[in-house]
Amino acid sequence: MNRRTLILAGIAAVLTVIVILRYTVWSEGGDSRVIAPAPPPASTVAIREESGDFLPPYSAFPAISDRPLFRPDRRPEPDAVIETPVEAPVQTPDSEPEFVVIGTVTGPNGGVATIRSQNETRRAYVGDTVEGWRIDAITGSGVDVSRNTDRFRLSIGEPE
Repeated sequence: MNRRTLILAGIAAVLTVIVILRYTVWSEGGDSRVIAPAPPPASTVAIREESGDFLPPYSAFPAISDRPLFRPDRRPEPDAVIETPVEAPVQTPDSEPEFVVIGTVTGPNGGVATIRSQNETRRAYVGDTVEGWRIDAITGSGVDVSRNTDRFRLSIGEPE
């Protein structure tokens, strides 16, 4: 360090000490301006019953213990599903399917196919029935369908 830096550091140190002494020891009227520590907290005041309504006891909330908020298996009860059997129209088994597979998407939980049937586009899953044909499998390149003993593989974009 050069001489000028040492002088500036010394002046800064002296001024810092003067400011600290000014606000602690050299206060006006001889009183120190240091803030006195806060008094210790008063003992907990008992809440009286007259001060307001209280919550019911913990036992009045059984859902809290039955289904804790952060458990991974906490799910709402599933809705009841009532399925009515749908009768498929009877068709001659010697004809090919008359619908077009527009596209397919496959995943770990199964797949979905987009199908155009009679100028109507719809989604179909494995097990669904389209124009009497049951969807047996959905792959990345098409759909396998069956009806009675007939089986067909429809590729994506295959014309009607």
